[in-house]
Amino acid sequence: MTLPAFDSNVSSDLRTPHPVTRLSRLLSLMLLALAFACQSAEDRDPNHVRLVWFGSEEEERAIREAVAEFEREYPGRRVTVQMVEWTRYTEKVMTMLMGLRPPDVARMSVQWCGRYQMVGALADLTPHLASVELDDFVPSRLASCRAGDQIFGLPHTSIGLMLYCNLDLFEEAGIEIPASPDEAWTWEEFSEVAQTLQRETGVRFGWGMYRGWFALLPFLYQGGGHLLDGDDPDFANPENIAALEWIIDQHRRGIAPQTSWSFGGDPAETLFIRGDCAMVITGNWRLVPYSQQITEFNWGVTYLPRGVRRAASTGGENIVVFDTPKVETATLLVAFLTSRDAMSDFCAETLFLPTRQSLLEGEVPYRMHREALERFIEQGRDFEPEWTREQSTPEFAAIDSVIVQQVELAILGHQTARESLVRINVEYRGAGFE
Repeated sequence: MTLPAFDSNVSSDLRTPHPVTRLSRLLSLMLLALAFACQSAEDRDPNHVRLVWFGSEEEERAIREAVAEFEREYPGRRVTVQMVEWTRYTEKVMTMLMGLRPPDVARMSVQWCGRYQMVGALADLTPHLASVELDDFVPSRLASCRAGDQIFGLPHTSIGLMLYCNLDLFEEAGIEIPASPDEAWTWEEFSEVAQTLQRETGVRFGWGMYRGWFALLPFLYQGGGHLLDGDDPDFANPENIAALEWIIDQHRRGIAPQTSWSFGGDPAETLFIRGDCAMVITGNWRLVPYSQQITEFNWGVTYLPRGVRRAASTGGENIVVFDTPKVETATLLVAFLTSRDAMSDFCAETLFLPTRQSLLEGEVPYRMHREALERFIEQGRDFEPEWTREQSTPEFAAIDSVIVQQVELAILGHQTARESLVRINVEYRGAGFE
């Protein structure tokens, strides 16, 4: 799930198209042509599109309400919403494509867009976007929908990370949490706060992070690191090695829970719920569950620690259009769903972060946790457009699980930080997208 940088002077054309052979494009077009020849009359109706979606019950309800509003706004246009479980979503969409019946429109995580664009499966919406206010989208988020001078979708929602805190433990230890990004703790201060909480309150762990690449990346960027050197993987740069070594040291010293990175160990998020971990780095998707699960203490959110610079980790979903004969209606639907009013309604209900600058600078009428979500939005300003490009390549999508596995091996002491990051470089080069 990508909260953006907010610099409107930065060009949004930050993605470079991945090389695609003429043969692969030709085969894609031939297969799609064969599929359309076999479709029913309803399938060929240019005014009837199929929208493939994933998400919670709240997200399903919100998208169905938005689709119903679209159909009222545009009589004669029809949308079939097909829900797919997240755990099998990418596999299902790829199966649809290979089975010669791709969706017309689909919700797509930023990291996966490049893979479908690379094989020529997505349409160029540029000729149909004359009436869309592209300048209102956050540049780094719109960049994730670009390939060269083509636009294959529009950004819809974003997610971000914050530091969740057990406020009762902080009060007991006499520590105040940062009230603004400028007051965010340095890594050294953050570690000292965590140890003070352990010492003064007896809490088992000072801080933890959820087991995923999404929680790792801000530390790499905060340390001054990067992922790519041009188009080549450069995970094992000195800054990234130093950042990962700091994380490893925190876990091995028991300040953070080392076993939370192993299968069978309690996740840091669970330890936080139980009151065994004073702070946890996780996303806005935890706001609602924590409200329901945590009843024994007060909690709140504050800003991520900083290294040589502040840096956030963001993700999100785009709505993309597949290259079918229904591009005109599909684009109309995408433009409607990402319009200011529709986006505000969807985010207010589902607690996502919007991708339009006018909403980020204004106010989304969130149904709950408004103050916390405003902090998430503010934290997201510490995200650079270049990082979108690094995280949205087809190769990155192919190795996201490899990153987690290699970090786990390092934290558990089976290899060094450098060895893990070098291995990630190797896996990136071998992802096979040529």
